[in-house]
Amino acid sequence: MPRSVPMRESDVAGANLWSRIGLRAILVLALALRLWRLTQNGWGNEYYTAGVRSMTTGWSNFLYCSFDPAGFVSVDKPPVALWIQAATVKLFGFHGLSLLAPQVLEGVAAVWVLHHLVRCRFGPWAGLLAALFLAITPVSVAIDRSNNTDSCLVLALLLAAWALIRAAEEGSRRLLLLSMAIIGIGFNVKMLAAFVVLPAFTLVYFLAAPVSLRRRFADLAISGVVLLAVSLAWAVAYDLTPAERRPFAGTTKNNSMLELALGPYAVGRFVPPVKPSETGRNEVTAGQASVAGVKPLTGTESPSQRTPPSRWARLFVQAPAGPLRLADGQLAAQVGWLGPLAVMGLALGGLRSPFRLPLSPERLALLLWFLWAVTYGVVYSFAGGIMHLYYFATMAPPLAALAGIGAVSLWDRYLQRGWGVVLLPTTLLATAAWQLYIEAGALGWKLHATLNPVAVVSGLSQDSRDWLSWLHAALLVGSCVAAGVLLTLLLYQTWSPVRRVVAGGALGAGLLSLLAVPFAWALSSVLAPGHGSLPCADLARLVFADARGAAEFPSWSRFITGDSKLVAFLRANRRDERYLLATSSTRLAAPIIISAGEPVMAMGGFHGLDPILSPEKLAWMVEAKQIRFVMLGDLSIISLRLGAEAAGRPVADWVRTNGKLVDSTFWRAYSDGRSRLELYDLRPGAGLVPAPSY
Repeated sequence: MPRSVPMRESDVAGANLWSRIGLRAILVLALALRLWRLTQNGWGNEYYTAGVRSMTTGWSNFLYCSFDPAGFVSVDKPPVALWIQAATVKLFGFHGLSLLAPQVLEGVAAVWVLHHLVRCRFGPWAGLLAALFLAITPVSVAIDRSNNTDSCLVLALLLAAWALIRAAEEGSRRLLLLSMAIIGIGFNVKMLAAFVVLPAFTLVYFLAAPVSLRRRFADLAISGVVLLAVSLAWAVAYDLTPAERRPFAGTTKNNSMLELALGPYAVGRFVPPVKPSETGRNEVTAGQASVAGVKPLTGTESPSQRTPPSRWARLFVQAPAGPLRLADGQLAAQVGWLGPLAVMGLALGGLRSPFRLPLSPERLALLLWFLWAVTYGVVYSFAGGIMHLYYFATMAPPLAALAGIGAVSLWDRYLQRGWGVVLLPTTLLATAAWQLYIEAGALGWKLHATLNPVAVVSGLSQDSRDWLSWLHAALLVGSCVAAGVLLTLLLYQTWSPVRRVVAGGALGAGLLSLLAVPFAWALSSVLAPGHGSLPCADLARLVFADARGAAEFPSWSRFITGDSKLVAFLRANRRDERYLLATSSTRLAAPIIISAGEPVMAMGGFHGLDPILSPEKLAWMVEAKQIRFVMLGDLSIISLRLGAEAAGRPVADWVRTNGKLVDSTFWRAYSDGRSRLELYDLRPGAGLVPAPSY
């Protein structure tokens, strides 16, 4: 960062040494947050886990991303992230750690890449702060501890940003093509989610590349061809393969991977449904258990007195689409804790160098981070389709970069004693107030009580074990004291070495106080297990009495593990059929594939909506002795509301008409009296034998 006098060589060497030490410490912290107690997350997203296990059983399953070992239906995601997981499983064996470790390493690598990108343009301190902010961003920690594909996507976007920045600085067509190729790989990680940055990347190169206007148009046109070629190569190859030689393309109507990548399922994540009925709207609201009925809290109750928000509300985006969606407490808690610092990074970072074309490296990088954050922010704000909290991990790198730049830019302004001298203490206080606002929205408190220091201190005196009140006190006291010291030092006319050290210490203390609450949110994914399919940070898990139970949803793995009689019964009565069992959807099939490694047919794909199997085809498969047992009644609540029961009724009616219901005592060791599961034998003449050891 700029100084009033040139740095001596010894000072530069010392700064580089401390920078290396700081980076290593941050990387260790990032690794610890992502690796500590990782095994508590079990198999993570069981749907992907079953697919990864199936992909390790043969090259065809690997290439086509098969959900089941028999290659009946594919996973509804492109292959790159799952290929990495499958390769790790093949090398180190099939267990939870080998599945989750790749995402841990991808998350740590993302921290390192961000540090490099920010350091090169804004100095070592900005790079270290950006890396630190990303390392403890709650949603990044949560997603990096799961086997969802977003960790791989974030790393791909950062690598593409590195190539794009270099291409724009040098006017290099080769690096621009590399950037677009990496975005294409990102498309093969999570489809259209990778394309959101394309407007930002295109505009940055167009404005900043030091080449002629004609050359810029030509470079962008050629890069577009490369982007499409890399993005669609796997999907086109998949669709060109004869249908009988590959799995059905999961979550599609026409058995087409291009449909999955570009059709209603992909676009539907960003486009609101067409004129939903009032009934349907009420059902969605009831299904997601809106937080509207959560009792507000004053902020002074002890943990035992607090009532947590609905667990559905803590896993799904509840805020309505619109410009204020990103200000929702539960949503902002994932990634937005340092918003005021990021705003100042954008506002002040551009003043570090004069404005002229082509853009300076600093302005170019700022434009990229700003446009990256804005494009994703606009999409997530106004998207009316499927929206989960962990999607916001793609906003973490640009916000962390801007916040790091903001902190250093504010410090520079403070030392220069110019017009912006009070911006640093003011921003510290504004960030503290913003964080308390987030807490109030996320945990259901009354905002006026949360912002009242007297109420916080009162809460400390009432219950000294209420660590959350202590956390908020640290935020308030730390930021206020830091701001007070910084303002007091302005009364002196000159900077002495001692005063400068005191000011630096005050800034450090203020930043640490601002990191306390987001760090606690990040720890919520470490100290308590969350939902494997919907990872997110949630401090409520650590605050409320039912934290752990509310964080986890019922898992079919528990049923299979706790009632292994089903698998034992199916194996004992298998007569060389290809499939051990057929299920309505992947919900029950996934844990059986995970635990037994046997082919299980998910007749309707992920939600039970895929038109894969007709009664005639099922009859043929029974006649060909490919399938004997079918399980009905295994659809989830979400699948039922999406219409899976109606979609699968023809097959279910055929099963009930032509099969024989198996007494549950044959295949269940216990029953809670509420289960709708029904097991049918489609070849009853073969006879049944009891499960061994039961």
